[in-house]
Amino acid sequence: MKGRDKINSAAVFALTERGAGLAAKIAAAIGPAEVFNPAALANGGLKKEAAKAFKGSEALVFISATGIAIRSVAPLLKGKHLDPAIVVVDERGRFSISLLSGHMGGANKLAGVVAKAIGATPVITTATDVWGLPSAEELAGSFSLVIEDPKKIKAVNSAILERAKVFVVDGNAARRKETAKRFKGVFTCRRALPKKPGPKDACIVISSRVEPIPPELAGRTLVLRPREIAVGVGCGKGVPKAMIKKALVETFAAARLSTLSIRNFATIDIKKNEKGLKALAKELGVPIEVYSAAGLNRVNGPFLLSSAVMKATGARAVAEPSAIISSGAKKLCIRKTKTGHVTIAAALIPSR
Repeated sequence: MKGRDKINSAAVFALTERGAGLAAKIAAAIGPAEVFNPAALANGGLKKEAAKAFKGSEALVFISATGIAIRSVAPLLKGKHLDPAIVVVDERGRFSISLLSGHMGGANKLAGVVAKAIGATPVITTATDVWGLPSAEELAGSFSLVIEDPKKIKAVNSAILERAKVFVVDGNAARRKETAKRFKGVFTCRRALPKKPGPKDACIVISSRVEPIPPELAGRTLVLRPREIAVGVGCGKGVPKAMIKKALVETFAAARLSTLSIRNFATIDIKKNEKGLKALAKELGVPIEVYSAAGLNRVNGPFLLSSAVMKATGARAVAEPSAIISSGAKKLCIRKTKTGHVTIAAALIPSR
């Protein structure tokens, strides 16, 4: 999870025997972490293990010179929204340096945790932190929002640093109120985009709906997607991931909703092992909830029923009641839409 408060998997690299003692303390402080001691990192071992950890872990901690850490990960870098947190600690344990993915990957927070564990000084160089200001990534992390285009982060954070106005446009009144409370004096919260923004002003739009951004604001508007849609899915046996994804994307596009706002899939229990659905859920990073035919049949609503579905599954309908049960909503935001052998429905999770 980007912008994370907790690291769920990490690798700690101790390049010297002096650093090995620090590695144990650091691993104990940051949670699940694999420690690599000098013997395992000799003869090209560092490059090999760092590459594996970069791909499979949320954070890497190097007890080494900064240059060694940089050369170890430089060929692996993809982007600030994709790279894990990288922290560097000198072998005397004096400094804990947030090197990479400070905000989105959580390296700034991790550097602080490491510093506390070994009595070091945390070194944070991201501009908003240096000036004691929040960032766009911090706002996204506070409400578990998905950043649509990370390239727009720079424009928003620059506006924050220049003390220009940063408008947070959000139709959710409760979240709007909480944003104003948490980031008092930094963000101007409102329901709609400003009509006449200043030349240095920027915007953050929080919405699951896909709406056009005025051309004059397009380059300085960051869109954040709340995970607030439960998607009911029905599909034939053995339907491949590509077919389910195509149906999902087309259905959401027609409804002007973002697939980044999907919280989970929901379906009947006999479909819980469908390889195509499981593969798509993994790709999107969302869970699958399943319900029995009896449970689905207990849901009342103006659903589009199918005798074929009833015969095959024992349920009068799958996609629509699944979305209703999973979301806790009273109505659907997308009615049953059939594309080939895939059926999609969706419901908006009520605000909390």
